[in-house]
Amino acid sequence: MSTFSTPELLLPDEADLAGFAALFEESSLIGATAGGGLHRLAASEEDGRVRDLFCNWLKERGFDVRVDAVGNIFGLLTFDEHAPYVLCGSHLDSQPSAGRFDGVYGVLAAAVAIASLARQIRQRGERPACNLCVVNWTNEEGARFQPSLTGSSVYTGAMPLGQALACRDERGISLQAALETIGYRGDWVPDIRVAAYVETHVEQGSGLESSKLAIGVVRETWAALKWRVRFDGEQNHTGPTPMAQRRDALLAAAHAVVAVRAAAEPHGLAMHSSVGRLDVYPNSPNVVASRATLLIEFRSQSVERLQETAEQFQLTLEHIAKLTGTRVDVEEKRLRSPLKLDRELSDLAHDTASQLDLPVGNSVTVAGHDAISMSHVYPTCLIFVPSSNGVSHNEAEFTAEQDLRNGLRVLTALLYRICTQPPVRR
Repeated sequence: MSTFSTPELLLPDEADLAGFAALFEESSLIGATAGGGLHRLAASEEDGRVRDLFCNWLKERGFDVRVDAVGNIFGLLTFDEHAPYVLCGSHLDSQPSAGRFDGVYGVLAAAVAIASLARQIRQRGERPACNLCVVNWTNEEGARFQPSLTGSSVYTGAMPLGQALACRDERGISLQAALETIGYRGDWVPDIRVAAYVETHVEQGSGLESSKLAIGVVRETWAALKWRVRFDGEQNHTGPTPMAQRRDALLAAAHAVVAVRAAAEPHGLAMHSSVGRLDVYPNSPNVVASRATLLIEFRSQSVERLQETAEQFQLTLEHIAKLTGTRVDVEEKRLRSPLKLDRELSDLAHDTASQLDLPVGNSVTVAGHDAISMSHVYPTCLIFVPSSNGVSHNEAEFTAEQDLRNGLRVLTALLYRICTQPPVRR
């Protein structure tokens, strides 16, 4: 752990904290579900309305608001036109019938933290070494358009813009068309220098809560292996067609779902797996399915473990196809490698939480975040606050008000330190 001198910390005042709470509650009304959650898919009408709310809030507080070609929203506050920017944010889109905190907290906390810092810095007559920028990334969740982390991947160059805009939802609507419909297909070409990226997020796990920690500094990530698998069978009548003659793609998919779970179980806590989506055609009560497409995931810290699982699972899929008289095609394979986040920024975040007398520890993230995309190109820091019972992507997702406040205080102090006391690179 690096050693830092005791710094002066700029923190949000009570008005800032109250303003955050009000903004969060207002945003939670857009796409609200009956169960107290959120249904706000990327580039939907609801996403357009929360973007409007966000942009208006920024403009009222003097941010220069820009929108790029994939719909990423940037709110810039510039102290020195020759200085680089510290970017800070997350995403405003949600999973279907999900929670209010995932992603949204990171965007709104960043906006309030930066607005608070800008006010205080100008009152103090300071000229920090870095400018500040809040960002809302497009389609982090990947619920409506696949793959996930779309906006941040385009920003870092990991995904071509044309490929991202061509992504289509289940109704055949492209991301480009959806963004144009809600008025967020921008034309700004980001040309700013980036010094660092910081993201704060609810943990989506129970580690902090069970350890009685207020803040988790994410040091590393798990790897993720994502496959799109398609079984092709033969469409036929479910009544008269003899069982032995059926080539049922849905039956093959059912075997595959069970096999995905079975492939992970020997690894215990070292591997997670899922089939989060299953598309069936023609999906009619009296018709044997001719096509079934599954989105399969395996996650682990070990790439070698994932590669071994993938080799064996390919054989399993071929066996299932033979057993069910179907044809299998792995249409897409993507491996997101594990990585370690920036050591100096992480040390600075840990020290900042300690200076605020908050119980802090080191965390690992199994879930994907825009911080993962950004970390491939820029020094990146990811900070967690506790999630109640570890529940996420669920209407019951919850983080206590004090934990939200703690995260906002740490974020504000950390951004000020990055701008005025940049970490020493070793």
